[in-house]
Amino acid sequence: MRENRKNQPSRWLLASGLFLILVLISSPIFTIPRPKIKVGDIVSRDIKASQDLEVIDTAETLKIQEAAANKVRPIYDFNNRLFEGPESKVSLIFEGTKRVRGEELSQEEKLALLNEELDIELSEKTRITLLSYSKPDRLENQIKALLQTIMQEKIVNDPKLLATKIKGGIKVKRSDGKESLLLKKEGIYTLPEAKRLLETNCRELFPDNRFLRQASYEIVDKLLIPNFRYNDKETRENQKKAREEAGQKIFLIKKGQKIVEEGYPVTRDQLVILETLWQTTTKRVFPIIMGRALIILVLMMGIGFYLHRYQAWVLKDNILLSVLGLIVILMLLLTKGLTFTDLSGYFIPVAFATILIAVILGGRLAIMTGVALAILVGLLTGNRLPFAIVALAGGVTGAYSVRWLKHRTDFLRAGASIALTNCLLILAFILLGIEPEIKSLWWGLGNGFTSCLLAFALLPAFEHGFKVTTDIRLLELSNLNQPILKRLAIQAPGTYHHSIIVGNLAERAAEAVGANPLLARVTSYYHDIGKIKNSDYFIENRIDPSVGYEKLVPRLSSQIIISHVKEGVEIAQEERLPPRIINIITQHHGTGLIAQFYRKALKVEKEGVEEEDYRYPGPRPRSKEAAIVMLADSVEAASRTLTKPSPEEIRDLVREIINEKFTDSQLDESPLTLSDLKKIVEVFTHTLSGTTHGRIDYPLTKRIKKRYGDTSKESSKRKRLQALFSKKGGQKST
Repeated sequence: MRENRKNQPSRWLLASGLFLILVLISSPIFTIPRPKIKVGDIVSRDIKASQDLEVIDTAETLKIQEAAANKVRPIYDFNNRLFEGPESKVSLIFEGTKRVRGEELSQEEKLALLNEELDIELSEKTRITLLSYSKPDRLENQIKALLQTIMQEKIVNDPKLLATKIKGGIKVKRSDGKESLLLKKEGIYTLPEAKRLLETNCRELFPDNRFLRQASYEIVDKLLIPNFRYNDKETRENQKKAREEAGQKIFLIKKGQKIVEEGYPVTRDQLVILETLWQTTTKRVFPIIMGRALIILVLMMGIGFYLHRYQAWVLKDNILLSVLGLIVILMLLLTKGLTFTDLSGYFIPVAFATILIAVILGGRLAIMTGVALAILVGLLTGNRLPFAIVALAGGVTGAYSVRWLKHRTDFLRAGASIALTNCLLILAFILLGIEPEIKSLWWGLGNGFTSCLLAFALLPAFEHGFKVTTDIRLLELSNLNQPILKRLAIQAPGTYHHSIIVGNLAERAAEAVGANPLLARVTSYYHDIGKIKNSDYFIENRIDPSVGYEKLVPRLSSQIIISHVKEGVEIAQEERLPPRIINIITQHHGTGLIAQFYRKALKVEKEGVEEEDYRYPGPRPRSKEAAIVMLADSVEAASRTLTKPSPEEIRDLVREIINEKFTDSQLDESPLTLSDLKKIVEVFTHTLSGTTHGRIDYPLTKRIKKRYGDTSKESSKRKRLQALFSKKGGQKST
């Protein structure tokens, strides 16, 4: 526990570094550089779109829209009823005149009072005319008729603006809702022109009375207002609608489409596409980076929770975590690189990563990582779901295909499985109309075999570079022709034979409890290689068991026995055996007690005997495989003491030994459960029952029994052996 806490900062550092690297790789910043070319430049290579793109030519679109807006005719409002307001003011003028006329005042006082009564300022002559004219009602009607006549004409307020608008014609909207098109300026008056028309009409109306003519002109002139005005708001709305209807100049670019061809000058449209492509990938860089970072964080958390729950041994090993992170980084770098090429997204070999992870760290973790990588592939390929689906299926197939990997040539079988899965999915996309090109099947086919070849090429680098132990490496070490195993067979034949049987026991037990059977078997072959040194001190390697430890004090004898673990580790390191095997060598006796010499020491010395001096230094088994090897080692050695045992006797022996290890706390640090121990008891009993069964008496055996007798005592056995291999005995037997 203390060691795990000590490693926590380094694990957090590894996770943080991996997170930052993955975010950087997935960032769109480096998708395409900003174009440094201009119109007319000759490019040295083809430039293709890295993603689907909709490019709007802003400048050209603006021209098109402005042209459409300019075709919209200006709107002028013609209010031919505008005279009604001024007409009422004429009535007020004459009403005021009538009131003043009825007053008993002098002429000067009436003129002053009239000036106060009127809303408009009139000249003194006009006021005198109004007060002195004998037919005011007639004059009122004449002025109103004159005003209405002038106000029925189009009187514009801004002649300069009209001059600019009339060129293409204008749309006239009357107050009664009728519309008309006006292409010429005829019939439109400015205020000065309207006043000249008024003057003409006044002469015609009052040819002989200049006083009435002048009064009428002045009153109408004061009330005359423009009735033909430019409707800016409605004109702009029509222009806006025209711009919208004119649309935009758009280039639809597909991913991989050639934008600029090598050796040809760059056109303006091509430059617009290149610039838009760069802006598209950089405009929302920060939100995209944050979004992808969140996705990566969630995926990493998911894998972390999985490791914590199901493969904690990986989470506790910084080297294995580094291997996992490096494989993921390599996969994303490869994906990123392929996005800059003409290769299809179906070619992205996610399966190569899942194969490596499955071989090194296990198939379940490989599938989990494959799901995460498929999601990231979808992101990096422009959110293309078909690419992500093929990547996921290929990755899962790759992880599943190597679960029974026995030889390196099995990679080809895995590659064929991946290729078949990819092609079936791509064919489905073609039939559904999602994928238009039949040649995409070749990309799926190439993906499968490329994945297996990459995994095959990189696996040795991970094995030797990170000292990881794969099943392929274990298969190589399981070959009994390994030099160190040959030495063991020659120098310690009893130990060699013992190791082979322990391997069989451990392999079957590991299969029963869900451990790695190959690791358990191979480690069993090497667990006692330390007995090569001083092999004669170990009873299984001596023909005469009586010669050995009797001449040594118990403590020295125990130290010789204990030393075989340390010497085994040294030999394993010299032979460059994998760390997982070396770890089990150090743990296969745990801190167990060498009871025989401890009890002998208690009898001989009686005082000053420390139990720790007769225990192995440990550590105790920390994995299922290490615990299984410990139990198989002890059970196999003990089973040699039985003579023609029954299955019940073997089961009792196995239970007793496992119970002894359990009560001695040797299994406390291993993940074996009580249920696992029950399964191991059954496996060991069944296996040992087969290896310790009785044999029929062959003729030679019968002759030996007849000649030397048949007794089970140890002394009789030694006599028979001595007689068998003596000169006389040899002559008789021949």
